[in-house]
Amino acid sequence: MSDLPAPPNSDVADLEGYYDRFYVHDAGEIRHHLQRLAAERSALIVRPDDTATALPTILLKADAGGFLIDVPASPAVQQAWLAAPLLRFSGSLDRAALRFSCGPARPEIFEDRPAFRLPLPERMLYLQRREFIRREPPLGTLICRLPVDEGACEVDATIRDIGGGGLAVLTTKSVIRLTVGDLLRGCRLDLPELGEVEVNLLVRHVLARSHLRPDLTQAGCEFVELSAAAQRKLFRYLLQLDRELLARRRRTLLE
Repeated sequence: MSDLPAPPNSDVADLEGYYDRFYVHDAGEIRHHLQRLAAERSALIVRPDDTATALPTILLKADAGGFLIDVPASPAVQQAWLAAPLLRFSGSLDRAALRFSCGPARPEIFEDRPAFRLPLPERMLYLQRREFIRREPPLGTLICRLPVDEGACEVDATIRDIGGGGLAVLTTKSVIRLTVGDLLRGCRLDLPELGEVEVNLLVRHVLARSHLRPDLTQAGCEFVELSAAAQRKLFRYLLQLDRELLARRRRTLLE
């Protein structure tokens, strides 16, 4: 649950208890969401339980018996996924974030290619995007340092907006070319008054912003494998932005 946004109005909240109301337990509804993911060949992030290593995969098919995912290229990762009693999945569908766990995985053939079959999860977190409210930092005040050349160097990207679930960055293709499905590990944010926080970002969509500047793009990214410490620091920063916005509004009313 550590990659979820912190609940509003508390910086020491019980995350599990807060998110209970967003879980789907009906098997038919869970299967329906998985079938929609499969129809769109949606990317999912997979992490074996009790490990920090997460990799993307594609949901291939969902039926009454469970669902099928693409097999990772690495034999070592394949064995790790098959050996894990539980795999944790995260993804998104339309304007909702999905989280669920199930297992174990077993090999199967799908359309003449290897695949892994998993049972239907007993429950699925279905979190509407309104729970991921984004804030806009003052223009140019918040930078995200993105690793390039396998971490050999970094480039700075301006953060357009940020929330508990992710952020959007502005950059140019000549500096770094981001594509949907990219998993950027070790990105660094320098939060004013709070210090640096390291996050991993999964690129969910990329939009051209050439009307603002030639070659400018905006990439919407989701936080993945977000540590509890990073989550708390991000939440404090979001509260700080809210307070600053409220103060500006009050000054405007008094003028």
